[in-house]
Amino acid sequence: MNLAVLPCSGRPRGSSEEDAYREALAFLGRCRRWGMKLGLENMELLAREIGSPQNGLHFLHIAGTNGKGSTASFLASALRVAGYRVGLYTSPHLCTIRERIQIDGVITSKEEFTRWIRMLQAAIRNLEEKQPGFAPTFFEVLTAAALLAFREREVDWVVWETGLGGRLDATNIVRPEACIITTIGLEHARYLGSSLVEIAREKAGILKTGVPAVIGLGQGEALEAIRERASEVGSPLWEVGEMRVESRPDGESCQRVRIDGQRLVLGLLGSHQVRNAACAYALLRLPLFAGKALPQKAICSGFRMVRWPGRFHIWRKDPLWVLDGAHNPQAAEALVQTWEATFGKRPYHLVFSALSDKDFSTMASILSRQARQVSLVRLSTERGLAPAELIGCFPHLPCQAYDSWSESKLALAKDPGPILVTGSLFLVGALLAEDGNLLPEWESNELLESSHSHSSGSF
Repeated sequence: MNLAVLPCSGRPRGSSEEDAYREALAFLGRCRRWGMKLGLENMELLAREIGSPQNGLHFLHIAGTNGKGSTASFLASALRVAGYRVGLYTSPHLCTIRERIQIDGVITSKEEFTRWIRMLQAAIRNLEEKQPGFAPTFFEVLTAAALLAFREREVDWVVWETGLGGRLDATNIVRPEACIITTIGLEHARYLGSSLVEIAREKAGILKTGVPAVIGLGQGEALEAIRERASEVGSPLWEVGEMRVESRPDGESCQRVRIDGQRLVLGLLGSHQVRNAACAYALLRLPLFAGKALPQKAICSGFRMVRWPGRFHIWRKDPLWVLDGAHNPQAAEALVQTWEATFGKRPYHLVFSALSDKDFSTMASILSRQARQVSLVRLSTERGLAPAELIGCFPHLPCQAYDSWSESKLALAKDPGPILVTGSLFLVGALLAEDGNLLPEWESNELLESSHSHSSGSF
């Protein structure tokens, strides 16, 4: 089936910019029907067809189970403070897909996004003619759009987050200046393997000969697997230095830490964020920036200024609401530890949703430890679990089920708090979209869904 059915240049006659943007989203939704295909052949063909925009760009490539986005945000913030023009490519998004492609901290505009997708439609049509059956995935097209964006805007550095895995991830067509592997946990066993060692080997697939890499893991078999891969390819390996939390200033959404002997203030809360910051710090101290480490002043200022919505996000203080997109057991454990470190033993009203391909029962067990009651919310995506399927995961807590976020918020408005909203970035995104007058944009995400879609590294 020919996917490139939209006009490839210019604006459709009689159509507004908004219509053109929605058509671009619908095109990406049709790409989802191919599911997820790990492998670099399609991505390499597509990149070549659009002029190999990755050539000449300077990438910092990040893989890992958790912490990729936060680590990327630390890097991008410090680089911007140092005066560099920075492209940031991350996934998933909260409210709008345009969040995934940012330049100097600003998400791409609808007009730009539409133009890049149309350029890719032309390229896909050409490739279909040369190679019948060519069918790039949603994530491959989006990754190519990011490359076009960063080349067009002539960024100095690209902070480049993998979608899923590493070795066969679409982002792995680039040769980076340095890499980071944040954490390793059990995830996506169907694609990455059923053991930590297998998953570590897949993520270590981003390592390249002569390219330095920072590793955020502690001791264990996953770390040994990464060390082995680094030795095989000749990638110099750097492990993070000593780190600890010193204090969290009262009334502020930041924490004072010490990393490798340097006192820093982080704009993100949680001990897990200290490790993410340590990964970013170790990379920024490498002699990559005009042959030197990034200035310490830029790192300090960038780390203090960093913001990453939906990650232990203190959304309101009276009553207290905390939003966190934790969607696997490792992230849920970090979330509970951060809650205890920040608010002590104060119990919360848990507002929870989950996707069907996640380990929701283990997450529920972890999050139950400090919950006083639970509200289960149906997600707007077809991959979301119905509340009825989740009630059994909370056998000792009072539960209430809601068919939508809109329905649940009416009941939650009467709750004195504290309230913890977690389990899925879809749920956090719904709340933030409504709060930020982005609801129409968030609702347009339905165009990205396909009744034939499968789990992908992009969500």
